[in-house]
Amino acid sequence: MKIILAFLAPALSLGFTGYISRPPVRYSAGVLRQGIKKSSNFPRRLNQQRPILFSGISDEESEVEAILAQAKKLRAEAASIEAAFAAEKATKLAAAFSQFDSNSDGVITYSELIAGLKKNLKTEDLDETAVRRLFGELDSDGNNVLDVEEFKMGVSEMATRIDSYIREEKQAKIEAEKEAKLAKEKADKALQKLEFLNDKPPNQTEKVLSVLPYLFPLMDGLQYGRFLLQGEDNIIINAIALVYIVYRQIPFSGFVAFFALNFLAGNPKLNRLVRWNLQQAIFVDIALIFPGLLQGLAKFALPAVGLSLPASFTETFDDVTFVALLGVLGYCAVSSLLGREPGGIPFVSKAVGDRMPTIDMFDDEGRFIPRQMREKDDEEGGGGGGGDAGGKDEKK
Repeated sequence: MKIILAFLAPALSLGFTGYISRPPVRYSAGVLRQGIKKSSNFPRRLNQQRPILFSGISDEESEVEAILAQAKKLRAEAASIEAAFAAEKATKLAAAFSQFDSNSDGVITYSELIAGLKKNLKTEDLDETAVRRLFGELDSDGNNVLDVEEFKMGVSEMATRIDSYIREEKQAKIEAEKEAKLAKEKADKALQKLEFLNDKPPNQTEKVLSVLPYLFPLMDGLQYGRFLLQGEDNIIINAIALVYIVYRQIPFSGFVAFFALNFLAGNPKLNRLVRWNLQQAIFVDIALIFPGLLQGLAKFALPAVGLSLPASFTETFDDVTFVALLGVLGYCAVSSLLGREPGGIPFVSKAVGDRMPTIDMFDDEGRFIPRQMREKDDEEGGGGGGGDAGGKDEKK
């Protein structure tokens, strides 16, 4: 209405202004009669236009009231239908309850429920697990009987619910079988990996063999025991001396032993204890460089500042180094013979542990997965991406 008046306001004001400013005109009687005749339809046209200009608000209110009345009527009809449906359902449930309550004691037991279902569904083949689940769902107070208030399902609804339970049980069984199959496949793959990565407990032979790599650092460390072993004469020292002589007769024996131990340590077929000691023997041998290096630096640096080493320093330093070496090798030998990894050497054992291969470093075919690719798979969340990663690496 406001929009219409806004459009008509300029026209009305112009018409009214023109009428005021126009001079009076005199008409003859004939012209007046003709004008009155032509304007006889003015009231009818005014009544037709009035709703547009003046009665829009009242018509809108009437239309809203009509819609509200219609909605109220529809709600009343819906409530009436719902009440009739509820009454019909209550009647059917009461009749069904009376039918299931075979002894008319006012409650329905599990045996009465299953007997009533067999009778109404005309079958003797009912899934008792599903029926028991249905009974438990209806028995809200848990007293093992159903009263009238708990009996809220008709026969058809109970049959539908039982069918849904059976489908759920079948689906759960299928999922359980899938999970069991996947678990078996995973276990088989783990066993296959154990075949090429020997992480099994060591046997007696492997325990003894795992001690032999420590002969390498012992041979290189005998130079520090020359003062302690000088003049000693017993079968053990003589045997060690014989081995040392043979070891020194081999050209580049230290390098040969180093590369041999390193090569064998990378063989996944060897028992883990053997591989551990191969690696640790290499690190212990490398650690023997530092005592000689410190001793050489001391002999070179101290005279430069006007100091000198005592005459007994070299002997004492070598004796301490050799005794420490024997303690480390003894610890490693005893632990290995007991079947335990000698992982208690500071710094050295941690470095060995970081280098030891584990099952997750290989794919299902036994191919080694580089550390960078394993870390990438972990970041992407692809737990099963090991096989693909190994395949891609092989192609590259």
